[in-house]
Amino acid sequence: MGWDGDGVLAGRYRNLGRIGQGGMGAVWRAHDLDLDREVAIKELQVPEQVTDQERRVWYARMEREARAAARLRHTGIVTVYDRVMGDDGRPWIVMELVRGRSLEQLLAEQGSLPQSQVAAIGLAMLDALSAAHAQGVVHRDVKPANVLLEGGRVLLTDFGIAAVEGDVTITRSGTVLGTPAYMSPEQVEGKSVTPASDLWSLAATLYAAVEGRRPFDGPSHGAVFVAIATQQPPTPRCGGPLAQVLNGLLRKDPDERLSPAQVRDLLASALAPAVETAVETAADVRSPVPYQPPRTALLHPSASDTPLRRYRTALLRAALLCTALSVLTFLTVPWRQHHPESALEEYWGSSPLLLLPTAVALILMCGLWFLPHRPILTLALVSTTLVGHQIEVVIHFADSWVAPNLGFQISWVLGTLAFMLVFTPMNLSLAGQVADPSMRRAVLTIAVLVEGLVAMFWVVPFYRVGTWVLDLAASPRLVPFLILLGLIWLGTQPFIWSSKLRAEVTRR
Repeated sequence: MGWDGDGVLAGRYRNLGRIGQGGMGAVWRAHDLDLDREVAIKELQVPEQVTDQERRVWYARMEREARAAARLRHTGIVTVYDRVMGDDGRPWIVMELVRGRSLEQLLAEQGSLPQSQVAAIGLAMLDALSAAHAQGVVHRDVKPANVLLEGGRVLLTDFGIAAVEGDVTITRSGTVLGTPAYMSPEQVEGKSVTPASDLWSLAATLYAAVEGRRPFDGPSHGAVFVAIATQQPPTPRCGGPLAQVLNGLLRKDPDERLSPAQVRDLLASALAPAVETAVETAADVRSPVPYQPPRTALLHPSASDTPLRRYRTALLRAALLCTALSVLTFLTVPWRQHHPESALEEYWGSSPLLLLPTAVALILMCGLWFLPHRPILTLALVSTTLVGHQIEVVIHFADSWVAPNLGFQISWVLGTLAFMLVFTPMNLSLAGQVADPSMRRAVLTIAVLVEGLVAMFWVVPFYRVGTWVLDLAASPRLVPFLILLGLIWLGTQPFIWSSKLRAEVTRR
């Protein structure tokens, strides 16, 4: 029994389309005609090469796991509503329809997530796994694709098909089942799987979320298996309690891994700075009731209270635009007094190949325009483009004395704006790495002062090399204008780091 000619399963569930397809099955969206609600239906698809006996075993295992999953009652676990048996003995699992996206999809878009957000997701996953383990159910395939995010909810899914996949690491024909990068060492070695195996996979999932890469990887499944069994993952860059969770769970021996209680305490500690900042923010508006945000509230920070986060994309794109304009202005407008030619004309007359680095930089900026969530890459490209362009000028032109003309001055100012624009979201990320408030203030104070000086006088070092002389006296309005920009840079910092925005800093 399957979908009939009218697209109805078991006379009750009308097919509304396929949601996803995996190696072991498909997920369909359907309408429950009896209860007038939409549901998700999972169809098990056994590989054709298995024997009839193996097929029956897999059906029996899925049936057993479906019954176990149906007993679970937890807000962090996708609810099983029904089980429909086909004529061939194949079970179809009717489950809650989650209208959201997976953690895997979120990471594909953003690369990595803030520590506090990862800690909140980890706590929700730990609660769900603990509820399952209490009922004797081991998930056995915890991974970002099986973590669903719906509003403020974090849900674990695939307690049915995935449990069957986790029962056998490799089929007799040599086909790998499951997701090797998130398997525990005991799964790789074909040993008994316990709740500690789920905790390993939980840590591997959180590692991928906060670090932006999987803890174990390789060119093939075999290479990944070897890495899991014999190597240690790269040291987490996140530091703090979250790193302790990752290091404490990614241990080869299941008996040496942290207990759920220890993991819960450490993840709660990773959330503590965000909770403290939220309480401070509530105190700023004199709320009569102390504010304690729910853990899942950190999954989707409020954009209405964090204008800096809302405009981060605009800031980084504006930095790229200022960089491009700075280079183009320098090339097309006469840049030295008493020299009517533009740099573009001089380059072209000498060798058109001198313009190749500039063309490559502009192409890279066009590509980075569509990756506004990568401030480090943006800073690297802005710095390389502006600095590299000035180095090329110093090397190519033999003059020992330079009096900046209009093109030079405009290019300088645009470069200053580009650095200031890209430094702002970079400071947001920097502050998110420091949990102690006093230390964070000290780090930001030093960073802002150094960044201001770098942004204002980024051109000067390249004309102090050798016998070069940069005659700023020939441009009497340039230095006061740069100082004005520096004062504006310092003056905007109290607003950027106001109490209303400190919650965003901690989340980042």
